[in-house]
Amino acid sequence: MKNAEVELFYLSALQYCSIIENFNFNNENNKLKNLLISLLSLYSKALYLPKVEPKNDEVPDFEISIPQISFGKYNQYWEVFNPYYLEKPVVASLLDDTLDIYIDVKRGIILYENKEYLESIWEWKCNFEIHWGSHAVDAIRALHSVIFDDPY
Repeated sequence: MKNAEVELFYLSALQYCSIIENFNFNNENNKLKNLLISLLSLYSKALYLPKVEPKNDEVPDFEISIPQISFGKYNQYWEVFNPYYLEKPVVASLLDDTLDIYIDVKRGIILYENKEYLESIWEWKCNFEIHWGSHAVDAIRALHSVIFDDPY
């Protein structure tokens, strides 16, 4: 199942993964802003992914090479997991957020490029709803603070 929304998400996913894979090699001043823009695009396009069921109950397990990246002094930030419950903030990690997103999105890219379209869409949509969507929201807020309210 390929449609315009899926194709737009796929292109956004490719861009996000490319930014992560090349993050340490990119010395430009705007790399955090480019990451923020990419995350916003990825998140907004995920909202339009269709609800599908995979053809196979078991999605193949494959190894994903995880890029080694560093956010330096911007890695750790304070997080409250559920804004509707009063709880103490905990330390969160921009590295953990971005790499968790990367792994979930990259799995879908591999499936998509192997023409397993339903499986890839299901991976992207399901993991967006239960996992990487929350990491994206957290990373977006942290990156916004770094770019516009740099505490350092």
